Amino acid sequence: MKGLGIYMLTWPLLAGTGGGLMGGYRPAPLDAPPVLEARTFVQTHFARLRLGEVRKAGTQVVAGTNVKLVCRVTGEGAPARWEFVAWRRLDGTWELISARRLSPAGTRRILRAP
Repeated sequence: MKGLGIYMLTWPLLAGTGGGLMGGYRPAPLDAPPVLEARTFVQTHFARLRLGEVRKAGTQVVAGTNVKLVCRVTGEGAPARWEFVAWRRLDGTWELISARRLSPAGTRRILRAP
């Protein structure tokens, strides 16, 4: 019986909750506060780009939270879909982890803001 109690207590930790892989990204509502904050941060980080609405979002708990956004972007040639990952540290500050163009064909990474 003792083994069953430990199993029942640890199963949510081992299996994760709400689907997805433990430690991986989980889908997030497009109007969730972390998603909206991350979009605002990315927009201010890349002032030359104009972010459209967020089409897809996910969060990952780390030492803080990684927020992954997929947005339509204009302002650098033809409109394209981009993926951004922003990290919200435990102290509430943000850092851009990655930015990459998903379409049109070809992937181009931005390493730093101008």
